Amino acid sequence: MQDSKKTKTQLIEELEKLRTRLAVLEKENGAESLAETSGSSRPLRRKLQAEIKFIGDFGLLEASGVNLSEGGICFEMEGEIPFELEFEIDGQVFEERANLVWMGQGEKSRRQLGFKFVPAEESETSGLLWLHKELNKLDKLNGDP
Repeated sequence: MQDSKKTKTQLIEELEKLRTRLAVLEKENGAESLAETSGSSRPLRRKLQAEIKFIGDFGLLEASGVNLSEGGICFEMEGEIPFELEFEIDGQVFEERANLVWMGQGEKSRRQLGFKFVPAEESETSGLLWLHKELNKLDKLNGDP
């Protein structure tokens, strides 16, 4: 049936099915996500195969409980959760400051974390990642694994 002869409900149902199918195909193929379904654009994503080192740049955090079950707890907090990240792409090492913006369950016991980079002009690194690397060097010199 031609789109012009379909009802609004039929068109909406078809669109929802197409969006669901597209999401499945993008996940299967690791395709770049061009835009959110709401119509607002977001930066292009590309596959990344890199080892990432990261360290939290925060002390004690306080939160408010949302719900509790026998198996776990959900809570929320205000403010940012800052981290320092280091990764290498095509031989170039990047050190970035970023805030944790989402977490999700991956396959099996894996977790997925989403970070938003903090623009360099807005932040300095705390040096925690550098300190961690220096301490590892000392451990190796002292014979620790």
